[in-house]
This record gives sequence, C-alpha cells and structure tokens, in this order.
Amino acid sequence: MAEGGEVTWTALQPRLDGLAERLAHIEKYLVDLGRTVGYPYAPFSDALPAEVAELVRAGKRLEAVKLYRELTNASIAQATDAVAKADAAGGV
Repeated sequence: MAEGGEVTWTALQPRLDGLAERLAHIEKYLVDLGRTVGYPYAPFSDALPAEVAELVRAGKRLEAVKLYRELTNASIAQATDAVAKADAAGGV
C-alpha cells in the first residue's frame, strides 16, 4: 500500500493477473461444458476475429455471422449481436 492507505496499480497487478488467469480457466471450462451438452458457449470478447471483421467491412454480414459462429461456437443471437455491433462501429 502507498502512503495514506491508498492502493497502487503496481500493488494490484498480481491480483488482477490472478483473476484474469482464473477467468480464462472458467471460460475454457464453459466452452468444454457447452460442447459436451450441445449448447455452445462463446467466451466474452469485444474483439472480432480478423476474418470476421474483414467480412463486416465488406458488407457481408450473413457470411460474417456464419464465420463468427464457426470460430467461436457462439449462438446465432450472440453472433448476430457481435456482427451488428461491429457493423455499427465501422467493422472494427
């Protein structure tokens, strides 16, 4: 802790790294579990895979949704939402 009881980013970094590692483990477990029970789970991510973003920029939304689902195991609703958000942001 810094002077006056304040917490610094440097002091928090090991804890944040541990939480990120735990979250990655949980998401991997959910992907595996979803695959086993036949209900795919798509890990949370703001970033689209590059190939999907390219399709969005080219105006090929349906192809982008299909590819997003193949790459992430997302549901149709998750994939449509991700592509729509990317399209609204200019295919980023």
